[in-house]
Amino acid sequence: MTTNRILLVDDEENILQGYHRVMRKSFDMEVALGGSEALQILDHRGPFAVIVADMRMPGMSGLELLEATRSRYPDTIRIMLTGNSDQKTAMDAVNHGQVFRFLAKPCPPEELDLALRAGLRQHQLVVAEQELLEQTLTGAITLFSELLAGVDPVMFSRSQVVRRRSAQLARMLGCDEIWAIEIAALLAPIGRITLPAEVLRGSRGLAGASTLLAALPEVGARLLQPIPRMEGISQMIRYHAKGYDGSGLPADDIQGEAIPMGARILRVLWDFAELESVRRSRVVALEDLKLRPKAYDPKVLAALSDLLAAAPPTRSVHQLGVRDLRAGMVLDADILTGEGSLVLPTGLRLGPGHLELLSGLAGLMDLQEPVSILLAEEATHEA
Repeated sequence: MTTNRILLVDDEENILQGYHRVMRKSFDMEVALGGSEALQILDHRGPFAVIVADMRMPGMSGLELLEATRSRYPDTIRIMLTGNSDQKTAMDAVNHGQVFRFLAKPCPPEELDLALRAGLRQHQLVVAEQELLEQTLTGAITLFSELLAGVDPVMFSRSQVVRRRSAQLARMLGCDEIWAIEIAALLAPIGRITLPAEVLRGSRGLAGASTLLAALPEVGARLLQPIPRMEGISQMIRYHAKGYDGSGLPADDIQGEAIPMGARILRVLWDFAELESVRRSRVVALEDLKLRPKAYDPKVLAALSDLLAAAPPTRSVHQLGVRDLRAGMVLDADILTGEGSLVLPTGLRLGPGHLELLSGLAGLMDLQEPVSILLAEEATHEA
């Protein structure tokens, strides 16, 4: 989030007020008397584009304050103001606090003015770069999920269910990377877009099919790894078919707690989703998982058991025509052609690509109507 606000921190009130009087007409500036007050202002009245801190302050030094600011507010540009011209002080400020500018006291107002303007420009560049990365990442995720939905709608539908459950399990287990685990759950089957159509259709006896299927986690990880900020997610996908006991692929020495937590969650949930579709019973599917305890993290398996034991919400279904469907709606039943062929499966959250597909098909063939839609709130919370 971009801002133009500046926080000036010093333990000498007369210096603070002097700078404030000179600079307030040019900048949106607040002052803090010491490091503790600065952190309170940052927490309650932030964000700030630039923080300027005096090096020598009682209690919390300027360097300690800027280190704390760096970890808690990484977008805030940090400037050090000090009367100590020692070279080591400057090096520590740059290395530990990643300080943008180092100014010596007494600092002329015109020099501080230039440093503040440079800090504001740097903040705008940092935020702009982050926004670009976020847009790139969001676009890449949307593209991959839309590709998977077109190539293998059944697997895409299953990934939507696994995504919701993965977020629930991650919260139950106290994970702090819930968003990354959700994305890994959604994109775990993305390697399927590289499979021949015969393999996707499940043709029996196809030479090499089992080898191709076993390699999918590695293929998916390689597809995602070059995308900025997807490195951790690609590792979750790479290891999501790996057993807790180290069995399975990739064939390395990683096992147990060394496997990324997101991968351990996905291993349980993807196996459970497959068994659930075959057994047509959550209870039976869960018991099947418990028969293979070495393959799964016991904490994740216990969390899934607790999640399924929770009382399910009351279901409320709407019946709509195909042309009344909107993005974000979740299918409570398959959409079928008039002849009974599957178009889109139960559990799928509709996106723009699905609506375009339905619009095109509606002009070419009969589609069975009405379509059953689960209310958005219930679709979000349903395990």
